[in-house]
Amino acid sequence: MDADWNRVKIVQAVGDPRYGSQDTDASRSVREFFDLMREAGATARLMLVRAGAVQWSVPVSECESGLHVVGHRPTGRQWAYGELALAASRLPVPRKEDLPFKSRAAWRYVGRDASLYDLEDICTGKAVYGMDARLEGMVYASVERPPVLGGKVKSCQDQEALRVPGVKQTVLIEPFKPPHGYQPLGGVAVIADNTWAAFQGRKKLTVVWEQGANATYNSDQFRKELQETVRHPCRVMRNEGDIDAEFTKGGETVEAEYYVPHLAHATMEPPVAVAEFRDGKVTVWAPTQNPQGVQEAIAQQVGIRKEDVTCHVTLLGGGFGRKSFSDFAVEAAVLSKKLGRPVKVVWTREDDIKFDYYLPVAAVYLKAALDSRGKPTAWLQRSAFPPINSTFDIAARYGSW
Repeated sequence: MDADWNRVKIVQAVGDPRYGSQDTDASRSVREFFDLMREAGATARLMLVRAGAVQWSVPVSECESGLHVVGHRPTGRQWAYGELALAASRLPVPRKEDLPFKSRAAWRYVGRDASLYDLEDICTGKAVYGMDARLEGMVYASVERPPVLGGKVKSCQDQEALRVPGVKQTVLIEPFKPPHGYQPLGGVAVIADNTWAAFQGRKKLTVVWEQGANATYNSDQFRKELQETVRHPCRVMRNEGDIDAEFTKGGETVEAEYYVPHLAHATMEPPVAVAEFRDGKVTVWAPTQNPQGVQEAIAQQVGIRKEDVTCHVTLLGGGFGRKSFSDFAVEAAVLSKKLGRPVKVVWTREDDIKFDYYLPVAAVYLKAALDSRGKPTAWLQRSAFPPINSTFDIAARYGSW
């Protein structure tokens, strides 16, 4: 766009489908949006150049962009971008085929060192993370969740919790209906007028759980099943050449097995969100990587339209993909509807580790044939793991190949 970044103000967008996908997990902001941002910049630059030409009543071919300006080459006259912005906004949007993209050699910022836009705010404590979001009259919630996925509250004694100074009440959160997706796990929320009181009150709860079918899950046994699976031929996903013939030639072969356990994302700032349900609409502040996903999940859980959910995005405090899942924001919205006031749900570090959307377990078997130089001439790989779709589809099974 040839904009001077020292004169640019960046405003974080709320969740809105007009922006296309806003999901930034799996490094999508780089992999999926690079070309789109180039198109957007080239479009804005061309519209500004055309607006300058209109103002001077000269051919567009005599005008060019500079650093935050449009210049007229024959006369040396210039318009600042800000002076042309309104006129440019009234022009037709150019077709993609008409956009003049810069050559790599002309790139002004890409591939060059640059400081973070909000580095000073981050270093001086002015930056707003999820934990910094506040609303007038809000209460704080800490949720005692079932220790087994799909568990339910059988009974709860909260008398001791209610004796903790600052604790106001406890609220039951209903268990999810499979498939889990982004729904809250359920449990008992302790409501207080500060985070510390909510945490301390939660420790005083006495909850008896109905564990459900998943209580029989054993990760050691599952590991054995996965490893046994990859030691035998599996469903073929990719095959090039005759690997069996290559192995029968003899020579050196190398075999290895690997296993990756359930792993939590362990974001630097544990999940936290503030939500307010009012007049059939929800406004939420959350460190989310997927604001439209927050809108969809909250709308489904509280029974309103997606358009009636406004999601403000704070700094993530580390996302790592975990914060593209919106369960913590949904918890805040559900509790706000129940209580009729804004609610901030704060997860502890222990909550973050125990109730994450774990990176899936995986077992891998590898076998390679090596030539006299130690270079592989044949490569066999089998993998077995539960696919991510199993979170959203109860009929999904773990895959192997």
